[in-house]
Amino acid sequence: MRIYFLFLFPLFFYLFPADLSAQPRRLERADRAFELKQYSEALEDYRRVYNRVRRDDRDEGVRILFKTGMCYKYLNEPRRAESFFRRAIRGNYPDPIAFFYYAEALMQNEKYDLALENFEQYKEKVPDDWRGQWGVESVELALYLEENPGLYEVELERTFGSRSDDFTPAFGDHLNSILIFASNRDDALGSKTDPWTGESYSSLFVSYQDRAGDWSNPTLLDEGPINTEFNEGAPSVGPGAREMFFTRCEPEPDADVGCRIYRSERQGRNWGEPREVQLVSDSSISVGQPAISHDEMRLFFVSDMAGGKGGHDIWVAERTEAGGDFENPRNLGSVINTPGNEMFPYVREDGTLYFASNGHPGMGGLDIFFTRQEGDSWTEPENMGPPVNSPGDDFGIVFRTGEDSGFFTSSRNMRGARGDAIYSMYLAPVEFTLQGTIRDDSTKTVLHGVQVQLIGSDGSFAQTETSDEGEYFFDKDKMNENTSYEILVSTENYFNERGQETTVGIERSRDFVYDFYLEPIPDEPIELPEILYEFARWELQPQYKDSLNGLINTMEDNPGLVIELASHTDSRGTHEVNDTLSQRRAQTVVDYLVEKGIDARRMVATGYGKRVPRVIENTITREGFTFEADTELTEEYINNLPDEEHRDVAHQLNRRTEFRVLREDFESDDEPADTPPAEINIQRD
Repeated sequence: MRIYFLFLFPLFFYLFPADLSAQPRRLERADRAFELKQYSEALEDYRRVYNRVRRDDRDEGVRILFKTGMCYKYLNEPRRAESFFRRAIRGNYPDPIAFFYYAEALMQNEKYDLALENFEQYKEKVPDDWRGQWGVESVELALYLEENPGLYEVELERTFGSRSDDFTPAFGDHLNSILIFASNRDDALGSKTDPWTGESYSSLFVSYQDRAGDWSNPTLLDEGPINTEFNEGAPSVGPGAREMFFTRCEPEPDADVGCRIYRSERQGRNWGEPREVQLVSDSSISVGQPAISHDEMRLFFVSDMAGGKGGHDIWVAERTEAGGDFENPRNLGSVINTPGNEMFPYVREDGTLYFASNGHPGMGGLDIFFTRQEGDSWTEPENMGPPVNSPGDDFGIVFRTGEDSGFFTSSRNMRGARGDAIYSMYLAPVEFTLQGTIRDDSTKTVLHGVQVQLIGSDGSFAQTETSDEGEYFFDKDKMNENTSYEILVSTENYFNERGQETTVGIERSRDFVYDFYLEPIPDEPIELPEILYEFARWELQPQYKDSLNGLINTMEDNPGLVIELASHTDSRGTHEVNDTLSQRRAQTVVDYLVEKGIDARRMVATGYGKRVPRVIENTITREGFTFEADTELTEEYINNLPDEEHRDVAHQLNRRTEFRVLREDFESDDEPADTPPAEINIQRD
């Protein structure tokens, strides 16, 4: 952004001697132009004298490299600035500040690792300068913000664009249908070239939005009294659209004259003759970039007047009546202002202050920050982050009334933009979708016709079925913000499954993906994990109660299941004793499940005694003894084990409880879960 200093520093005409062949005089002229901030003219002379000077005086050649880099810095050409600062450092430029400016250019060129290295070198060489630590923190913040971007969407507004610089938009009416901005495009007034930029002086332009939302091609705001042959920019119009404040910079030859704020009152459809807003008396002090508050009683502005925090600060002046004069400027303080530059203030209707800064850690160049007033103080400024901020200069923001949308200026190179350009921004709607594929857990084949229910914590409900490809989908109309969802999946011959997703706390759109693998309901019994019993006892031991949680969940997720709970003993003892013992063990599990809320009518307790020895499905090791897969723990097998301890472990493995699905069609009539009692069925030979 090659223009933003226009409203803080005056630009001057300077007449040089006509003898262009004398190198010392050309170099003197370049230095003088640089002092007067005529960077375009200074750059041309530095480039002409460099080759001759460096042959005669190497140190002076290195100094010219540094000055050339500074010219490119102020002309906002960071790639060229980077090159010349690097060459100056290699030539042993004596001032460590070259490391800082080199690192600054590297940041704008998104070379963060190398930028950090040079900021750290500068910090080591000049430990008392705040800029070294600022640079380190800026790189760290930039890397963080790139990984955690903001919520705005940003687009280049080509309607307002030109081949020149277009910047500092402001709405010109309460409907936000008039946009006023500054530009140095060909249609700007004045025929002279700005010695800072080498381009035309800037004028104020205007564009109108029609009922269809389209903006007209920009035209001059007028050819007087607002626009002159000098620089006009940074407009601010109050919500009543009765007053417009803007900056004007009138250069004087070889004199240090500051920019000034002007005020114009609306006269019908036009603007009246501007008059200066008297804020300072010293002509060398710059005052510019006005921002009128929503109540039109406070004027925020930028100045380098005494009493600031360094660089250019944001100040505020107040008036006691509408249309009156602003008085008693005061600095906004060190929470907002830094030793760097704070610029381009803007105040929303809720009082939030937006501004651009290169003194607070940022992404490179100027970044846009916001702060809120709390009593007599301001909150710590927050960086808006990308995509509003970028490694380039980002500044001059304006919002539509009551909306999170508007425009701002940026020097980023987006879609072919060059120089400063106006971008639109808006908060994209936050939308969610949910999709997934449902498969058989055993075969991994897709399952079609599976019912999927989506139940929201806000009371919402939606239902769908999987396609022939096993896919389900809920669109944005079925999923809401700040809502937790339960996903219930069910189909015949499979255990039901459930999942959970939430949009609570999620600030940007997301497409959720949740796949399911359904477990087929087997014909054979399913052993419950770690339900073991003491010899000749049926009580459910406390340490094994947690093993039933999975079965409880299965019964709750599958309300149509009716199951058999089958209990087994070891081979010791008579059939009569073991039948009774196993039935009691099965009933103990049923009683526990009833206690946990499972309807007793959905369970059949069966005691198999010692009739069904366990078959080891997968090789297991218990208490140091290994039992291979497919081993059947018959009485004969156990009796042939080598020692009593080994046999005791085998007997313990036979003492178990299993469940088997009997049917899937249970329908509750809302009777109490513990009536009638569970069916008892002792298995006999």
